[in-house]
Amino acid sequence: MQRSTDVVARKLQEIMQPLNVIRLSCGNIRVRMAGYSNEDAQYLLGKMSRIEEQVIRATHLLQELNKTNEDLKATNDY
Repeated sequence: MQRSTDVVARKLQEIMQPLNVIRLSCGNIRVRMAGYSNEDAQYLLGKMSRIEEQVIRATHLLQELNKTNEDLKATNDY
């Protein structure tokens, strides 16, 4: 069972990494949008917010899966 929990932990980390890149990219794009017209900036900020909300949602789900995986691993270590 420990082997499968290790595999799950690795897969979760592999999924989390691109989410971190997306989150950082959103922040960088927000900074770059300072020179845009107000209308364009508002539209793009709305889209960026939606992306960030979904990244946060996915991250929370993965963190819950990781916690469950750690609990299973701890239970099976005894």
